[in-house]
Amino acid sequence: MYFLNALTSGVQSITVGVVGTLISLTADLALMVVLGIGLFIVDPLISISSLLFFIFVALTMYRLTHVRARQLGDQNLRFGVKSNEKIIEVISSYRESVVRNRRGYYAREIGELRYRLANTVAEISFLPSISKYVIETSAIVVALLVAGSQFILHDASRAVATLTIFMVAITRIAPAVLRFQQSAIGIKSSLSQAESALELVEAIDVVEELDIEQPVLDLEHRGFVPSIQVSRITFSYPNRSERVLQDISFDIRANSTVAVVGSSGAGKTTLADVILGVLHPISGSVLISDLPPLSAISKWPGSISYVPQDILIVNGTIRDNVGLGFPDLDQLESHIWDALAQAKLDDFVRDLPNGLQTEVGERGTQLSGGQRQRLGIARALFTRPKLIILDEATSALDASTEYEISQTLSTLKNKATLFLIAHRLSTVKNADSVIYLENGILRAHDTFEKVTEVIPDFDRQAKLMGL
Repeated sequence: MYFLNALTSGVQSITVGVVGTLISLTADLALMVVLGIGLFIVDPLISISSLLFFIFVALTMYRLTHVRARQLGDQNLRFGVKSNEKIIEVISSYRESVVRNRRGYYAREIGELRYRLANTVAEISFLPSISKYVIETSAIVVALLVAGSQFILHDASRAVATLTIFMVAITRIAPAVLRFQQSAIGIKSSLSQAESALELVEAIDVVEELDIEQPVLDLEHRGFVPSIQVSRITFSYPNRSERVLQDISFDIRANSTVAVVGSSGAGKTTLADVILGVLHPISGSVLISDLPPLSAISKWPGSISYVPQDILIVNGTIRDNVGLGFPDLDQLESHIWDALAQAKLDDFVRDLPNGLQTEVGERGTQLSGGQRQRLGIARALFTRPKLIILDEATSALDASTEYEISQTLSTLKNKATLFLIAHRLSTVKNADSVIYLENGILRAHDTFEKVTEVIPDFDRQAKLMGL
């Protein structure tokens, strides 16, 4: 939610609230300079005195309001993000909210946050009006003082002429000073709201620029070798001292099956993210087909696939979800059906009234958990990848479907590299090699039988399952 705010409201605050306001501020400054020069020619003393007076009023109001403006900007960002997080939280866990009778709690929490947000927005909108009333009152006071001094020091005709010029100028200068002061307050508030976006801009400076060209779907992946070389990688999350992965090295030969096991929190999913290039190690390197992960993905799009435990289903059709991110799906219908068949979902889709054009609903609400997971597997197999990373990819499937998917994966043996993260040892036994992680440290990398010999806990689990 923080990054979503940075990419939407944060960017808007920078472009409209800061850059746009600066342009307006420059125009008002130029207007004040031109009018000030005109007044100076008519009466230098009055022009300098009036200018200093308005500058004093504007600076005083700025000093009194800019701190509050920043506080309001911080509150606007905080309440906006928190309220959106609560809304997404209750929608994502609606069943649990009903069962736990917490809908009233969420309604109160969201209502209170939105009420605070509304108050903050109202105060942000009202804050510039304070300066408006003060500067308009100051303009009237200055006009009265100028009128009195002119009639005392000069004859009537000179006084009227000077006062007329002054009044014309002041009706333009006062609003310009007001806008100038309001612009400064607006920039202060916008900078506070844009803080998340500015932090993201700084982070982007060290991120490699993406290739935005449309990927060409090449199902042959010529030249791609699905081998993985992991050399002494160490990883920790930002602002955290503990090491999630520590000095891990191993090689995976092309077209082999490797299972990664270990207790929860051992670092299995983090290891997969590092191999995929989603996370970058603080030391060490990963090579896929002798290239860094992101370079290999860019050179051979679709050659690598990933199936997470929690499948993301987009609000669209079956076709959209299988071919996620690839264009011209109408011309690839046969490939989509092949992928669905491998995921044991083709019969279900054929029975749907609209077939591939069936809408799955937001977050796949029209599908069961097992169907969503099979749809994710079909998505991974759609590009006929040579390297497949599966993170508990069959956890939501019934035993029969899991067996069928396992049979499908077995047909890929010696044709693709399979990197399996699994808790079920039955899916691990037939792997060519097993990687055992414990607290981010690689304790063993060998065949199933040899890992059971050197890792007592792994051996105990295998015996409990009759393996």
